[in-house]
Amino acid sequence: MVGGGSWATAIVKILTENKIPTYWYCRRRYQVEGIRRTGRNPDYLHTVKLDRDLVTPSDDLLEVIKRSRVIIFVVPSSSLSQLCEKIPRDLLQEKIIISSIKGITGNEQLPTAYLSRYFGISPQQMALIAGPCHAEEVVNQKQTYMTLSGDNNTLLKELSPLFTTPYISVMQNTDPTGVEYAAIYKNVLGVVSGMATGLGYGDNFLAVLISNGIEELRLIIRSLNPKQINFLNSSYVGDLLVTGFSQHSRNRLFGKYIGQGDTVSQALERMTMVAEGYLATKGLFVLADTLKVKLPILLTAHRILFENKSIEREFKLLERNLV
Repeated sequence: MVGGGSWATAIVKILTENKIPTYWYCRRRYQVEGIRRTGRNPDYLHTVKLDRDLVTPSDDLLEVIKRSRVIIFVVPSSSLSQLCEKIPRDLLQEKIIISSIKGITGNEQLPTAYLSRYFGISPQQMALIAGPCHAEEVVNQKQTYMTLSGDNNTLLKELSPLFTTPYISVMQNTDPTGVEYAAIYKNVLGVVSGMATGLGYGDNFLAVLISNGIEELRLIIRSLNPKQINFLNSSYVGDLLVTGFSQHSRNRLFGKYIGQGDTVSQALERMTMVAEGYLATKGLFVLADTLKVKLPILLTAHRILFENKSIEREFKLLERNLV
């Protein structure tokens, strides 16, 4: 496990419940010491008690990778390139790589594509974990459906038992690009949903906003991959819905702060966890320009977050573009 946040903690909980010995890289030394001493992550989901006999925390990234067959990356997309620079390029050649990074890297690449190109790893060695699943509900053993996506069906079948529990059903999916873009766009929609809530809009507006968000996501995925997929299943739309409505969504909270009057920088400072929707908005805006598709919700997010436009004015314009 590479990453010390709430979702990484939830995945470690799942793995240890399944009796999977797990080496866990956390960059903060006090996190490592806290996990080692108490079985709890002192920074995130600290009420969760992990099996210390199955967890080996460490701040030595290379040692963790060397000792592990499967490497799961759960770090902010903005820090992925810096993290990869610390890893020798040949160290991951024989590993199975799983990404659960729900953002766009600084050079506007999908995290899986970046990992594949940087380390020269075949997509056949890679998989992607997506939702709909919030860490807070996973650790409380709420019934959850996790998506495991990749190009290699055999690998997906091998990996699925690692994450399957009485309260987690793993859905296998062979459209990793579509699922990854869905995981990224849903964070943008989460930010705009939060903005709407902060501005005082109600459930009626949110229902229309999120319905239009589903259509925007369909346009993005169909433009990138015209093959027929069951776009309305939970690997795509389910993840979007939970981020748009859930009180656990950090992106929704970030947007809510802005809707209530915070500047973008003030809202970012108030966040205790990374709101991936912030940088995802910038990356997807660049992509949308190349695809030549009309995405008013994404445009609204970009104009507020990066063009310093009035949130009240932009939402009045958005009202006219929703159907």
